[in-house]
Amino acid sequence: MKDLTDVLEEAIQASTRLRQTLSKNKSQQVRSSDERTHIKATCLAWFNSQRPHLNSIGEDALLGNIDDLFRDLLEYSDRSTSRSRYLSNLKDLKSNIVQLRSHVLTSGVKSQLGSVEDNVDFSALISDRDMLRIIKRRWEESNACIAVDAHLAATVMLGALLEAILLARFNMVDDKSSIFKQKSVPRDRNGKPLQIKEWTLKHYIDIAHGMGWIRQSARDIGVVLRDYRNYIHPSKELSHGITLDKNDTKVFKTIFVNLAEQIIASK
Repeated sequence: MKDLTDVLEEAIQASTRLRQTLSKNKSQQVRSSDERTHIKATCLAWFNSQRPHLNSIGEDALLGNIDDLFRDLLEYSDRSTSRSRYLSNLKDLKSNIVQLRSHVLTSGVKSQLGSVEDNVDFSALISDRDMLRIIKRRWEESNACIAVDAHLAATVMLGALLEAILLARFNMVDDKSSIFKQKSVPRDRNGKPLQIKEWTLKHYIDIAHGMGWIRQSARDIGVVLRDYRNYIHPSKELSHGITLDKNDTKVFKTIFVNLAEQIIASK
């Protein structure tokens, strides 16, 4: 079981990784979609996955400062913002989280936290018994990968599982016209909509949001799981200098569970 200091350590690692990533690019402004998606995902991971565990700390000035800094980052990510401003913000952010961790350790404020729920009810979405068995087995395998530090394998499997349950959700719709009316539907060179089975995870996520099955924040953070599973390609890992670790897969698993629950609840 993890405790408050573990949650804060995750936040420290996430902010450190983001600062390192932004430091590699020498352009004055942060404009690229990859960088802004990474920024947004780090902020949403704080508010959706880490911050709720810290309510037992109560009213704390440091915690309030951290919330404000994450909010600023989130606002910056929606517009062109100077790289120096991001880096300064992230430096202050890490300092505040480190101080809060020290406060938690010395003040006696401590509580154990439950792990992310492993028992997602896929049967509420998938009626075919053979497919359900496959999905359940792969969910168990993704958790097994995390347990033995096979973090890239776990990330790839989580992305594939997300794709599978989104496809199952689309297949539940009898009248597909509402789906194909969405602006995000991909088209061939002649302007004809591609069949659902030809879509990529990006299209699944965007159109699921358009259908109202997942919230905007879930869509934004789901894009991160989509992007990070692409590190299965060695050349991308080399060029970006990113190696996935346990802190990453903890976040990705939380993202997957959050999305899965919203998709299942939408049926």
